[in-house]
Amino acid sequence: METRGKVTGFKAVPEGEDKCIWMEAGVIDFKLCNNYYNCHTCAFDKAMKETADKNVLARMKGAEPAGKKANIIPWQEKMKHRQGLDRKCRHTLTGRAPFRLCPYDFECHSCQFDQMLEDGLELQIPYHFERIPHVDGYRLPEGHFFHLGHAWARVEHGGRIRIGLDDFSMKLFGPVDKIDLPLTGEEIKFSEVGLTFNRMGKEASALSPVSGVVAAVNYQATKETRMVKEEPYSQGWLMVIDPTDMKKNLKDLLYGKESVEWIHAEHQRLVQMVSSVGMTYADGGVIDDVVGKVPELAWEILTGEFLRTK
Repeated sequence: METRGKVTGFKAVPEGEDKCIWMEAGVIDFKLCNNYYNCHTCAFDKAMKETADKNVLARMKGAEPAGKKANIIPWQEKMKHRQGLDRKCRHTLTGRAPFRLCPYDFECHSCQFDQMLEDGLELQIPYHFERIPHVDGYRLPEGHFFHLGHAWARVEHGGRIRIGLDDFSMKLFGPVDKIDLPLTGEEIKFSEVGLTFNRMGKEASALSPVSGVVAAVNYQATKETRMVKEEPYSQGWLMVIDPTDMKKNLKDLLYGKESVEWIHAEHQRLVQMVSSVGMTYADGGVIDDVVGKVPELAWEILTGEFLRTK
C-alpha cells in the first residue's frame, strides 16, 4: 500500500517526517528537519539566519536585497502574520510541548516558557513507559539505540540525546554502590569512557554511545543508585548530551531488530560463561546480579567481555 504524505507547499511531506521550522513558517517551500529540531547545531538554520539578518540589515539601510535569497526573512517575522489558533508556540510545532499558543508575538527571548525549555529544566523529567518489551528476560525498550558496551541512547526533541546503562548490564553487575558522572559542560566521545561505577570495592568503566557535551546529569541517580538498576530507562537515566556527531554515532549503534538479536546473543554468551563455572540458568530465566551470585566469574572478565573495557 502506498504511504500517503502530508501535502504542503509544492511537495508532500513523507509520513513520519517533520517540517523544518523555516518551512513551517512559510519562508521556504520545502525543507524537512534532519537534526531532531536541534536548531542550535543545524548548519541549515545557521545559514538561513545569516541570510535573513543580511536582508533585514540591507532594508534598514534603505537598500532592497537582490538575488534568489532576497525574500528570506526571519521565520519569527513570518509567523507573526498568523492569526488565532494558527499562532502556535514553536515548541508545540516541534512536538516538545502540548498545544500552546504563542503569547509573545514569537519573540521567544521574552518568553519564560521558552527559556525554561532552553535552560534544560525539562531534561530532568524522566520518560514514562507504559510497557517495555523483554528479550530473554531483559527489558529492551523500543526507540532506543544500544552501544555494544551496554549503554543506551535515546534521541529526544531538540536533538539532545539521553543515555544510561541497559537492563542487561544492571542484571549482570547488580546494584551498584557508586556512580561517577562527568560534569555539565564536559565533553565525552563515542566509544571512550563516559562514566564509571563501583560495586563491592571494584570499579568498572562504561563507554559512551555518542560524542558530545554534557547538558545535564542525573544527580538523583548518583545519590540513589538503586534507580539505575530498577528503572534504567526512566528514573535511572544518567546523562543528557548535546551531540556533536549524532548521525555518524547513531549509525554505529544497534537499533530495532539488531538490538533484539544482539541481546539474545549476549544472553547466550553469559549462559555459557555461567555454565563453565558449574552453575545453570533456570529455564527461561536470568540471574539477577551475576556478580553477587556467581563470584567465580572474575570482575575483569565480565567488564572486558560485556562492557568492552579492559
